[in-house]
Amino acid sequence: MNCQNLSAASVPMAAQLLEWLSEPVNFAENLVTVDGGPVTLDPWQRDYLQDECKFINILKSRRVGGSWAMTLKMFIRSQLLGDYSGTFISMNLEEAVGRIEYAERMYESLPRRFKKKRVTRSKTELVFEDFRGRRAVLRSLASRAPRGKGGDVGISELPHCRDAQKIYEGALHVTSRSQRHMLTIESTPFGKCGIFHDVCKGKFPQFKRYEIPWWHCSVLCNDVERAMREAPMLATQKRVENFGTPSIRAIFDSMPIAAFRQESELAFIESDAAAFSMELLEKNCIADFGTDSESGLRFLSINKIPSLDDWLWLDKNIKGILFAGYDVGRKKDEAVLFILDDFSNRLEARMMVRLADTDFVSQENVILEAMRRGVKMFSIDSTGIGLPLAEKIQTRFGSRVTPVHFTAPIKSRLVSTTRMLLINRKLLLPLKRSVLEQMQSVQQKVTDSGNVIFHAARSAGHHADIAWAVMLACRAAHSGEKPAEKPQYEKLSARETWKLRTTRKNSWRY
Repeated sequence: MNCQNLSAASVPMAAQLLEWLSEPVNFAENLVTVDGGPVTLDPWQRDYLQDECKFINILKSRRVGGSWAMTLKMFIRSQLLGDYSGTFISMNLEEAVGRIEYAERMYESLPRRFKKKRVTRSKTELVFEDFRGRRAVLRSLASRAPRGKGGDVGISELPHCRDAQKIYEGALHVTSRSQRHMLTIESTPFGKCGIFHDVCKGKFPQFKRYEIPWWHCSVLCNDVERAMREAPMLATQKRVENFGTPSIRAIFDSMPIAAFRQESELAFIESDAAAFSMELLEKNCIADFGTDSESGLRFLSINKIPSLDDWLWLDKNIKGILFAGYDVGRKKDEAVLFILDDFSNRLEARMMVRLADTDFVSQENVILEAMRRGVKMFSIDSTGIGLPLAEKIQTRFGSRVTPVHFTAPIKSRLVSTTRMLLINRKLLLPLKRSVLEQMQSVQQKVTDSGNVIFHAARSAGHHADIAWAVMLACRAAHSGEKPAEKPQYEKLSARETWKLRTTRKNSWRY
């Protein structure tokens, strides 16, 4: 047992030890370790772990440990209770697998004498058994409503999940069989609508609501106790100056204040009309995406210059014809390469490369390698800093490359082409937070003259670089369609020619 947090006076007598450890906070801080050291809970995490309220909602900042705390609570219940069923729900398979990995690391860190027997371990399920043969099951779903026997449910990033309303309603029914079954919903803010927004704003008073901004987290705040009293009365910049650690200060300095307030200070930001609605995007997004052959959508996302292994993965997983789009960036914005695979009359997202602060020589090499891997048609942003790179690539590959200068009419056509593909279910994308957020950040605005223009506000902390790369790839696929067959002509007979009263040179029809 790890008793590093205990003074001699606070250690209970041996006869009381098991009862003392049955308290979730004691279990967490004295049996579970993280990175080889004892767990130290923030005040809100201590409150949450011992909270037995049936319905709990956590509106939280990024990086405060919300999903980790939810996983920890359900894991502890799986170890302390006899028969137990706990279901995690995440926005995609990647994050669903991550919940089970969290739980397994917690299990591995326990002293041997306090571990239940592990009888099953898969990517999305953990099953434990105690000495009486009672089983505790932790399972993890990707954007899918839970079904089956009752138990606890923990939903991570609900507003980002596909069919959020159905998932919420399904979770309520799973927890309805017993008062001791709990439902926890945790997420950052995302738009002023939807079930998560309604719960956060008190529409359903049966939920106990936690609000966890960055200054409630000891990793981000230099004095949590004082900040909890004083920070709410301060302006954002002053809060960061007075209580922010170097990491939160760096985050604040690196993004627009509106985006920081949404991501770190629980502000639901109003937005203009989105060019691509969340409902439309979700219908075309696959939660079960990954790099292995068993994934529903084979998709590789890289935040660096691709290695040889990355390119070999692309070679191995090509199903049809490749089309690509490239949004050029350097200092302010990322450069993004997005590759689509035209297979079975659908465009499947196959690979995304995001390059932050990458020199143009390296960007050119990435594009050249993509072209060598068989990209048939390639559309590249030629606006501003993108022009020299676009010209070099076009000179090298000729008609396979189309430079695209972003003007209002061009953006309108890009949006229209992509939207039509989505409406017709011809474009499959990963249900990935960065893709969804950036696609939805493209806004449509009606000007005073009645024209519709499309733009992406930098208030989102990016400039929709992924979205424009996706749209450029769709344009490349659209321009790469097979040309219509040449019309077939037949010569008219003399009798037919006479009937049509035509001259010899016009006596052809098709």
